[in-house]
Amino acid sequence: MRSFLSRFRQPTWLATLCFLMVTALLSACQKEDTTDYTERDEALITAYIKDNNLTGFQRQPSGLYVAITQPGTGANAQTGQAVSALYTGQTFDGKVFDSSSNNNNTPISFVLGQGQVIAGWDQGFALLNKGSKAILLIPSELAYKGASPSSSIPAHAVLRFDVEVTNIK
Repeated sequence: MRSFLSRFRQPTWLATLCFLMVTALLSACQKEDTTDYTERDEALITAYIKDNNLTGFQRQPSGLYVAITQPGTGANAQTGQAVSALYTGQTFDGKVFDSSSNNNNTPISFVLGQGQVIAGWDQGFALLNKGSKAILLIPSELAYKGASPSSSIPAHAVLRFDVEVTNIK
């Protein structure tokens, strides 16, 4: 009996036992995120449209919602073309997290369809032409997904962008 108990008096056995118990306890406390963000985002977007009395939105198969508030002219932007745009981005609680007005109203430029911007922009701007203005309601999977790119944008955030296409080349 002494030899069995004496093993547990040794610091390494005690430390190992404590480590295993703490690890097991922490593992049991961690919850797996089982949220269906596609379903949640759809509900958030439709409620946002209703609560803010917004109209003219077309839902895309990806879950992106687009409302063209001012038609432009010419052909829609195509993959590989450079698009320049003015924009204001905000979370659904109305907090503006970025805007071209922060950069002296200098339009942002990007090549469409090259992944230089979030997927919601690549998809949304492909529906717009020069001079058009639109509202893009972007589900989290087409924005930053589970990442939080800044303290202003939480993980799994659904985003609103008010955009204006200033040029397509």
